[in-house]
Amino acid sequence: MLMTYKIIHNQQQAWAHQREIKFDKDGYTFSLDDNLLFSLLPEVKKEFQSSKGDELGSDEKRGKMQALHSSAALVVNVFQYWVNRNLSDIALACGAPQGMTELHFEITHPTPLGGVPPHLDLEFRGNKLKPLAIESKCTEPYYRHTKRTIKAKYLSVPGLWAQLPRCEKLVRHIHEEEQRKTSFVYLDAPQLLKHILGLATKFGPKGFQILYLWYEIPSIEAEKHRSEIVVFKEYVGDEVDFRDMTYQELFKAINKLSSKDRDYASYLHNRYFPSLTD
Repeated sequence: MLMTYKIIHNQQQAWAHQREIKFDKDGYTFSLDDNLLFSLLPEVKKEFQSSKGDELGSDEKRGKMQALHSSAALVVNVFQYWVNRNLSDIALACGAPQGMTELHFEITHPTPLGGVPPHLDLEFRGNKLKPLAIESKCTEPYYRHTKRTIKAKYLSVPGLWAQLPRCEKLVRHIHEEEQRKTSFVYLDAPQLLKHILGLATKFGPKGFQILYLWYEIPSIEAEKHRSEIVVFKEYVGDEVDFRDMTYQELFKAINKLSSKDRDYASYLHNRYFPSLTD
């Protein structure tokens, strides 16, 4: 049986073949623009250049965003379209309140521990509104060899999780699991907890929303991934405003927006959601 991540790779490469887009043996396009609906806007490009994810690469090294299966490319193709359009519409489709006026990519929120915090893929902001932070996933949940661990320093600072006792309990559970191989195989729970800690440090535990947005391929792996999301929610409870949504659900919501144009919707449908109908 073909692994789920391989299904995604194959689908994306088939899409590129149909459009005569050239890519290397690893599935990376030779030009970044070939992998995007629109070229990066200057302000968006600047945000990616300032991040630590090496998404854009350099003259000597290809960027991660050039991968046909890239999560960052998926994020840009879905969301950049709205930067200078009806931004509140796409924010509402993601479950944000009415009135969001800003969208930023590759946002970080440091914690009291210092160091380089993980990068959130997106953040919607609006005057006097709780920000909506989005962590996006494409193939990542289906790579089961990825370590889902959290360092001891997240338990060594007194009071670090004082406002988030349920989250602290989950941190302890993950850290203490036998041989440091967490029962979270598909969901990167440690990364989400680090995001929550950074957001709570900046806004307080009730001062933000966080959305886990993931690309679903019907499979046993996707079902297991979804079950781990349920377990994560049970641990966190109502301590923070955490939700999840699939890109497939988001695309259905986008299709209902009168402010989207046909070319944008057609691109997303043909590339990422060919099995979905209106």
